Amino acid sequence: MSTGPKKRFGSTLTQPVAPTPDELMFGAVSPLPAHPAAGPVSGPLAEVPAPAGPTGRWVPFGSYVRDQTYLQLKQAEYWEPGFEIRQFLEDTLQAALAQLPAAQRTLPQPVLEKLLKTNRKLQPQ
Repeated sequence: MSTGPKKRFGSTLTQPVAPTPDELMFGAVSPLPAHPAAGPVSGPLAEVPAPAGPTGRWVPFGSYVRDQTYLQLKQAEYWEPGFEIRQFLEDTLQAALAQLPAAQRTLPQPVLEKLLKTNRKLQPQ
């Protein structure tokens, strides 16, 4: 008994395209027109009220540190009167970010608006 070649059921399927990290963070971005003066924008631009920005309140933020660093933080918290890990990390991060030029640049307006609208940590309470 002779049978034909085996059927390949997956041969016509294509692999799904994985989104880029930028698409995961900011959603699909439409390409900009090649020439901004290509033509006038039809219709009036809708005035979207800008969402409220950061207010200086504390927001929970999780990260990782090495076990030795964590132990040192806990030692300082125990032995140093008035030492608060949260404030120490805030001060340290602010000092490090002041040295980083990219941290001083504002986000593009569409990216900032989307971040303020979608990020729960930046939502007004």
